[in-house]
Amino acid sequence: MTISKPVLDAFIDDHLSEQETIRVEKAVRESPELQAQLSSIIASRDMGDHSIGAIWRREHLSCPTREELLSYKDEALDPMRLDYIKFHLETVGCKACKANLSDLIPSSNSNTDPAIMKKHLQFLENSKVLLPKRP
Repeated sequence: MTISKPVLDAFIDDHLSEQETIRVEKAVRESPELQAQLSSIIASRDMGDHSIGAIWRREHLSCPTREELLSYKDEALDPMRLDYIKFHLETVGCKACKANLSDLIPSSNSNTDPAIMKKHLQFLENSKVLLPKRP
């Protein structure tokens, strides 16, 4: 089983599907060569990898903005852009964009679930100590 550098890059960035992540992790555990290659990639990143691919991945240049994700949710974009965002979310499986989209879509039970409301109020109450005192 051959695992390429781009797959290892995606593994490090957590951009693989769950099944693919499991497959790559298992392969890395079993292969000293893959372990060395993974260590080399991480060391290269730590030194400041300035390749176009590294910058593209690090800066999420292919990711839509939160405003675009909100418009995607409302289907208020050009059909080609809607198709791209759907591809980005479903085929590429970008976890950062999926998290942003889920953050933009309010949960149907978040305002009515007493346990959630209690936890929210507890969080707010515990956070008060972090606020500056009023004069």
